[in-house]
Amino acid sequence: MERRIWFDRRFVLGTPIDAQPDLVERLRGTPLRLEERVAGLPLEQVRLRPGDSWSIAEHAGHLGDLERLWLGRIEDFLGGLSTLRPADLANRATWAANHNARLLEDILSDFRQRRHALVEELERLNDTQLQLTAHHPRLEQPMTAVDLCFFVAEHDDHHLAAITALRGGALRSKPSSETANS
Repeated sequence: MERRIWFDRRFVLGTPIDAQPDLVERLRGTPLRLEERVAGLPLEQVRLRPGDSWSIAEHAGHLGDLERLWLGRIEDFLGGLSTLRPADLANRATWAANHNARLLEDILSDFRQRRHALVEELERLNDTQLQLTAHHPRLEQPMTAVDLCFFVAEHDDHHLAAITALRGGALRSKPSSETANS
């Protein structure tokens, strides 16, 4: 089965507020799921870049790179902005980070720390704040903070699925599809 391209995905938003605890749990569990997916892999496999797609290390690093965006979007909601800050669709931070030259343990530790900060921030939001709405610039639709949690969880799963495919050597998505951002 060919994997979906992130930028081709469309989302039905309007996630009910009572989904927040489940979504936060999903987000809280991503570092552990990531660590499980990469445990015991040889360094050559972790750094192998198939064509112009990202390596396992680059996918893992990308998850950590985007934590600043997710936290920034929470700030946007709380600040009453009408439009959420845009993502860097070229993923310059991930390319510049050269994750293939980093120790995998450092990539995983950085992501775990950054995700912990995001989860803490999400858990501080009250019901009124969770329902604040702003326009998502790429999706061209309004999004609440609860929708953001769903979106981040889907983004996590997209990259975990790419790592799973790379573990098996069966990445069958179109070239460059893994370098898509949010």
